[in-house]
Amino acid sequence: MALNKRELKLLMLTITTVMVGVNLFLFPALLARWQKLGRDLNDRRRELTTAEATIAHAPEWRRSYDALGRNLKQAERFATPTDVIKKVDEVVSATGILTQSKQTLKEEERDVYHEWPVQYKFAATVESLVKFLYGLQTSSGFMTVEQLDVTTRSDNSGSLNCVIQIRALTAKEGKPAS
Repeated sequence: MALNKRELKLLMLTITTVMVGVNLFLFPALLARWQKLGRDLNDRRRELTTAEATIAHAPEWRRSYDALGRNLKQAERFATPTDVIKKVDEVVSATGILTQSKQTLKEEERDVYHEWPVQYKFAATVESLVKFLYGLQTSSGFMTVEQLDVTTRSDNSGSLNCVIQIRALTAKEGKPAS
């Protein structure tokens, strides 16, 4: 069956229209979907790389966790907030700081531990303040500095006025509540 010129032109026009329609409507939608899938694939590859790096750190973190557990067993346990004050007073006496006032703040009970905050006001030189902070950090017991306000004294004596809030943690006796 032979096509005449008119039918051949109509066939070519139909094929051209279909191809243009596919290119204008279908191809951009497919291209956008493929690009989105490509971006998603790259995101998942980055996540995989990050997860693999995290997994690679697991032995190091396990060693740190085990060391922390050993330190916890060796750490001094505070029975009362006054024990915290006694421990801080030991550090104060070793560093040459002049205590102006000290007070215990409101105790906070957590699920498996107590938090006992204490606040000190004292005068210190820069050197004795550094020794004091180092002494707190290296003392046995879990104490953290929650707040530290340091101001210069008005008499230009090279001394600093300091207000520090220290929070001590101690485990509760018995089993944790579940």
